[in-house]
Amino acid sequence: AAAIEVPLSAYSLNLLMQATTYAIAVLGLTIVLGYTGQINLAQAAFFGLGAYSVALATTAFALPFWVALAIGVVIAAVAGAVLGLTSLRLGGHYLAMVTISFQTILTLVLTNWVAFTRGPDGVPNIKRPGLLAESGSYLGLCIAALFLVAWFVWRLKKTKLGRAMQAVRDNELAANVVGVDAYATKVAAFTLSALLGGLGGGLFAGGFSYVSPDQFSFAESVVFLTMVLLGGTASPAGALLGTGL
Repeated sequence: AAAIEVPLSAYSLNLLMQATTYAIAVLGLTIVLGYTGQINLAQAAFFGLGAYSVALATTAFALPFWVALAIGVVIAAVAGAVLGLTSLRLGGHYLAMVTISFQTILTLVLTNWVAFTRGPDGVPNIKRPGLLAESGSYLGLCIAALFLVAWFVWRLKKTKLGRAMQAVRDNELAANVVGVDAYATKVAAFTLSALLGGLGGGLFAGGFSYVSPDQFSFAESVVFLTMVLLGGTASPAGALLGTGL
């Protein structure tokens, strides 16, 4: 309500828009790194998949924003599931290298597939929902989405899946012994992390109305990782605090 009613400068709007959309992606890292103990250095890639899905769907294909956002979330989640299925039997440095490779490949594709992604020039004039075209209203949407995602991640920790994730993080061998499917649990965590990355990226694209490949590089994945480490990896509130700082 405050975002809608209180006049804000363009700088403050941009800062809050970036903080809220980034925080959604960082909450995804809370699941995969904080709860499950798996390294993910490709969160910016999933963020970029969501952003580019919204950008291209609303501009090149003239789809409604909500449809484009749903497509972006699904694409990011599927990419996360595929990456998890093919790489999570690895661990430690090997898993980190696979996620870095995925991140690098996606950045190269976004940069060089000029006919589809517009290349280094990026995609301008991304459409927002008709009733939320004003920056204050759209910021209100992003804050509401962040609240719901933070509540979901907080509740997840107390569910059967969340407890399985924490068991895998603390001792994978012991978790397997007591009946937890560690591999399936890690894949689920990776998928949920990618899904939230795609959601944050889709909202980011609508918020700034422009995306380009350099916004979703490996350096941004390091920024996401720094944010979750700064606030505390297993704490949803810490993810918000780390992102804000």
